[in-house]
Amino acid sequence: MPSEMQIIRPIVLFVTFIFAACSAKNQPSDEDRQSFARIAVDLFRNACVSTQGGFEPVSKFAAVGHFVPVGKEDLSHLPPAVAEPDARALWMLEQDGGIYYLSLSDNSCSVKAKYADAAALLEHFSGLVRYPPQNKNLELRAEQSVQAPFEIRQVSYAWREAGSPEETVLTAQTADSPDLPVQAVLNLTHRSHNGKSLILP
Repeated sequence: MPSEMQIIRPIVLFVTFIFAACSAKNQPSDEDRQSFARIAVDLFRNACVSTQGGFEPVSKFAAVGHFVPVGKEDLSHLPPAVAEPDARALWMLEQDGGIYYLSLSDNSCSVKAKYADAAALLEHFSGLVRYPPQNKNLELRAEQSVQAPFEIRQVSYAWREAGSPEETVLTAQTADSPDLPVQAVLNLTHRSHNGKSLILP
């Protein structure tokens, strides 16, 4: 008679195969990814930009928006890319097939989307950054892309008062690969003005 392990191993392989097949089959459509991109920018606008990344207003937004807090003990079950190394708080939201992460550190606030269409996200992001707060100017900080092994694009703008030593940098980064834990990162960072681009991890 076959041993218990000999019986279990084919079952495990079969389940793994079915899971992989279902994962491939369940990749969102282009239309869904465009919708996820719009939602990600809306979340970024309301969670990070409107609050300027303040801990209390961001936490309140997360609670009202039904985000689920992610504790330190839960981080080991998530890909490292979903939270910055210095994150003070992390929340997750699953909504209509989309998965989003809201992360907060001392000087920055970010929203990440597991799925997002790159072109749609950059279009909505452009619509957001082109309207800086009153008395602040819009200044391009970076616009770059890498084509291999898949396309990664990053664009950064600063909102800054003329002559101010401080600025708020808003950055969008997209990665056109279904194998990555997140396809889009939106980040708001407060920093001293130096005219240099902000490189996301």
